[in-house]
Amino acid sequence: MEAGKIAVIGAGLAGLACARRLVDAGRAVTVFDKGRAAGGRMSTRRAGLAAWDHGAQYFTVRDPGFERLVGRARAAGQLQTWHPRWPGGEQEDRSLWVGVPGLSAFPRWLAGGLDVASGTQVLSLSRQPSGWTLTDQAGRHVGGFDLVVLAMPAPQAAALADGHTALSGAVAAIRMDPCWAVMAAFERPVEAGCDADWSPDPVLPWLARNNSKPGRTGPEAWVLHADAGWSREHLEDDVDAVQAALLGRLAERLSVVLPPVMTIEARRWRHARVVEPLGEAWLLDRGAGIAFCGDWCLDARVEAAFLSGDRLGAELAGS
Repeated sequence: MEAGKIAVIGAGLAGLACARRLVDAGRAVTVFDKGRAAGGRMSTRRAGLAAWDHGAQYFTVRDPGFERLVGRARAAGQLQTWHPRWPGGEQEDRSLWVGVPGLSAFPRWLAGGLDVASGTQVLSLSRQPSGWTLTDQAGRHVGGFDLVVLAMPAPQAAALADGHTALSGAVAAIRMDPCWAVMAAFERPVEAGCDADWSPDPVLPWLARNNSKPGRTGPEAWVLHADAGWSREHLEDDVDAVQAALLGRLAERLSVVLPPVMTIEARRWRHARVVEPLGEAWLLDRGAGIAFCGDWCLDARVEAAFLSGDRLGAELAGS
C-alpha cells in the first residue's frame, strides 16, 4: 500500500516498530506521543537518585526477527538479561531482558532517527480533501497525512477512530485491565529472600526489587503492581491510600518490617494489560486510511507489541 505522509500516534514499542519499518522503506513518518519521551508502558520513572521500571517489568523473546533486533540492541549496550531470585532463593535461569540503565532505553534506542513529536497528545482526527488532520491538546492542527496509524491501547484508539472507520467497533470491544503501580525507595535494603515474586494475590500479585536489575544504581527501589480487580475497584482512590495499601501488603507478603521510605510515587495505568487479544496482528481500513496496532492485537507481552507494529509496517510498506 503506497502512502505519502504517515502519522503514527503512540510511541510505545508497537508504534516505534511500525514507524521504523516504514522509514526504512523510505516512507515519510511522524510519530506523535503524549509522553515526554518514547517508551509508553516500557517507561522508566526517576525521582532524585531512585529509578523504577513501573510499567512492563521485563520481556522474553521467541520470534527470530525480534531476537535479531534484541541482539543488535544488546550489542549497542541497551539491553542485558536479568536473573532475579524468586521466593525460596531460586535463581531465574531464563533470559529476562531489561533495558540498561532503565527499560525505556530499548524503545528510545529504537526511536533513534525517527521524527517523534513528544509531549503531543492527539485529541481528535478529521478527514479533509488534503488528508488527515490531527488536533492536539493545545489546539494545534497538523495535517496532510494520507494514513494514520493508531498505536495505543485499544480503548483510546477506538475513541479516536470513532466515526472514521467501521473497525472502531471491533477495537472498542477489546477489554484491557487497569493497574495501580507504586514505586518506593527505601533508606536501606529490604530484608527479603527474593528480588521478585509473581504469585496469585487479591491485592499485590507482582513485586520487584528494581535495583536488582543489571546496570541500576541508586537506593533500594521496589515496584509494586496491584491486582487488576483491586485496581479496578480502587481506580479513583486517593494516591496516598493506594500507596499505604500496597506498602502494607508488601510487608505482609515478605513478612518484614519495611525500612523508612525515602520517596514514594504511584502511577495509575488505566489500560495496562489486554484481557482477550484481538487475534490478528493489525487492522487496516484502506479506504479510510486508518490502521491499528498494539500488544492488544496478539498478546499481553512486549514482544507482541513489536510484532504487531512491525507486521503492520511491513504491510503498509509493501514488503
